[in-house]
Amino acid sequence: MVSLNPIRMKSWDSATVGSWLKNSLEDHTQVKIEGENLTYPQLVCQYVGNSLDDDEYFAFLHTHVNDSLGKLIILSGALNKEIKAEKLRAINQLFDMHRKEKGLSPNRMVAFLDGHLLLPKLKDPKLNRRIRTVMIDLLKELQATYKEGTLHHEYRRITIDLVKWLFNHVEPALEKVDFKNGLQGYLWYGSATPSEKWFLKYLTRFGFHVVIFNPCDESWPKQMLAIDDQLIYRFPKVASVLKPLPDEMPKIAGTVAFKATQEIDEIMHHDNSGLYKPFQFKSFSTNSIRLKTTVDEAFLISKERAMIRPHFEVSNKQVTIPVVFAKMMGIDRNRKHFWNHVHSLTERDDTHVIRQFPFTTVQKANQMFHYRAALGADGRLDPEKMKSANWWTYGKLPNGTQTVIGETIAKHVENPLLIPHQGETKEELQLYAFSQSMVLPEFAIRLLQVFDYPQFVPTVFIYNEEKGPELSRSDANALCMIHHLGLDIILVNPMGHQDMERWIQEGTFDLHWMDERSFEEPFKEQSVVQKIFKRFR
Repeated sequence: MVSLNPIRMKSWDSATVGSWLKNSLEDHTQVKIEGENLTYPQLVCQYVGNSLDDDEYFAFLHTHVNDSLGKLIILSGALNKEIKAEKLRAINQLFDMHRKEKGLSPNRMVAFLDGHLLLPKLKDPKLNRRIRTVMIDLLKELQATYKEGTLHHEYRRITIDLVKWLFNHVEPALEKVDFKNGLQGYLWYGSATPSEKWFLKYLTRFGFHVVIFNPCDESWPKQMLAIDDQLIYRFPKVASVLKPLPDEMPKIAGTVAFKATQEIDEIMHHDNSGLYKPFQFKSFSTNSIRLKTTVDEAFLISKERAMIRPHFEVSNKQVTIPVVFAKMMGIDRNRKHFWNHVHSLTERDDTHVIRQFPFTTVQKANQMFHYRAALGADGRLDPEKMKSANWWTYGKLPNGTQTVIGETIAKHVENPLLIPHQGETKEELQLYAFSQSMVLPEFAIRLLQVFDYPQFVPTVFIYNEEKGPELSRSDANALCMIHHLGLDIILVNPMGHQDMERWIQEGTFDLHWMDERSFEEPFKEQSVVQKIFKRFR
């Protein structure tokens, strides 16, 4: 028989956890055996953040597991929720009684669990007693967590999960434990459900060792497991996205130069440093915000990098891009001034000029089946479902670009900027926006691919002389998508007639009334002399 008396460690060597667990009872200054009482150091610690190299980080994690020779087991993703049918019936009957009694106390709950054979029974009576007393203390804390106490719906779910995991994980570990070598250690990586958090708390209370790898710096490990600051090792950065834990140690190692480059990148090229590597944020989401500008500002800002525009921001894997979306009704009386502005945009490789309509093709096929198949549980379009569908038209693009397009379609379809036709329902309007957004113009895809978000913003410049077909509704839908994607749009109608206004909601773009209306104002190409002059300027 053994009475456990674990003493939380106050200091540790974060580099040798695995090898320490293998020999955790060898330090006689900390381990005492007095009759049946075993006093020993218990390790409950966490590694916060991530190293600069993901492969190095996961290699570090697996090194601890391998060095422990089986004394440190990865528990995250491996919890077994199986339970025998008769035990499940018994626990459901117990909770029916719990509800009728308006809540059994934790002491009575554990007594009934014991009476219904819903707690492990080991050969060692002192370990059996410890299993039950720790369960009582934990249920008391759980009861105090909720205003409704033991009648809260999560209390039942967590209690049932604890029963399952006591049989599937704690009982096997105690049946084969050799107290000459110490108790088992468990490693947890990343996030956890409420039940998982309480089970980790149970393990620490019982006396097992618990090692947390917390790359996203979540607050629950310190709060739930009462981890002292001295038992927290912090890596250089905090991960913004939890990456899957590989099953084994990565077989890739970074060179010294690679690691040095990673360190420099972390110091110099963080989100709001202003010193960005080419296409550093290509996997980030985009969020465009329209800048309200004057006429001159519309042209001037369109030539500026996004990162020096007001309200540019990078945070939480999202780039906020301030954009120009403006229309000129008429034309500037000072033609030279006007055309200089225009040519300063159109001479750029990342400006696309539109002079004829329509520039899109109307999608006539009924997309209702595809639309509904792409809806998530919340009733909104799910970008990942769209990307994985066989009808997704952007599959050849880089994954980050596909994600941006998928998220933009979802945003546009949820609240279309288009004006509904008379009698058109919101769902019909959403279906139209979805169908048309599935085939963006080729020039828009090209501009998006060359767009390095903090740098120069591609521009779509539209000059509507009204010499041919009119700007169509599908054209307007494409302009809404282009705007959401974070590109600048400037439209000039020298006659001062409506075009976008017929299809796009008022207030979506800036409307500037110019000095004159001109009914014979052809688009003025930049002269060869001007081009040569600018080249050598």
